[in-house]
Amino acid sequence: MSCPLSWKIIKRFSCRNMFGFSFQDVAAEFPEKDTYHLARDLYGMVNEGMLYKVARNMYHIIPIGADPITYMPDPVQVAKYMMHNKEYYIGYATALKIHGLSRLSEPREYIVTKKQIKPSMRSFAGISYRLIQHDVTRFFGFTSTWINQFEEAIVSDLEKTIVDIATKPCFCGGIIEVGNAIYQSTNRIDREKLFYYFARNRNRSAKKRFLFLTDLLGLDWTREHERMMEELGSGISLLDPSAPDQGRRRMKFGLRINVDLASIKKEILN
Repeated sequence: MSCPLSWKIIKRFSCRNMFGFSFQDVAAEFPEKDTYHLARDLYGMVNEGMLYKVARNMYHIIPIGADPITYMPDPVQVAKYMMHNKEYYIGYATALKIHGLSRLSEPREYIVTKKQIKPSMRSFAGISYRLIQHDVTRFFGFTSTWINQFEEAIVSDLEKTIVDIATKPCFCGGIIEVGNAIYQSTNRIDREKLFYYFARNRNRSAKKRFLFLTDLLGLDWTREHERMMEELGSGISLLDPSAPDQGRRRMKFGLRINVDLASIKKEILN
């Protein structure tokens, strides 16, 4: 039978829409209780199906009526709890999914961190997580975003998501997914912010892919696009970094076209 403290813990955090919390959070809320007592109570709450243990000292409230044997939090919730008290944002393919732009069922979730965290690959309840470290020059463009009816997490905004996947297409399912996101978001994007982010990102390959796909898909071409064209430099980048280094060069965009363009257009426009 649950002790009164168990229900106090549930009520205290659920009333604030804090469905995930740490042992340290509980200790701060109940300073009159010794840590041994709290640890024992949390252990009992997990065994009784009141809490789901996400990670060491990290817990999630199991909703009333849910089967504690089969229940597990949403993968993005788990990512949020894993990064408790760390500088992070949910990015790449996971952010695409949150923004409603993903066509694929990605086998893993992507978390961007300011500091390197090892191991960079983690798994939890059959779900894999990839932790990608960005240095301070690329760690920007994120905001608190609703991930379900009750909870928010730190997620790259739409514009930064586009910039990130153009920089590293392998973290969103490939160049077709980059093109699809650019195409599908064209009426939602803050263009001024997008171009500012590309400038701040300082990655010429990302600019080349974005400009080429914009042109290939017949999207609006503006003075901002022309200005970005002047910043591409003389080097040659791969349109799809995961494909072989072969194919003709498109000097206008500084790209080696190493994938079939007809397939890209067919996948996105049809």
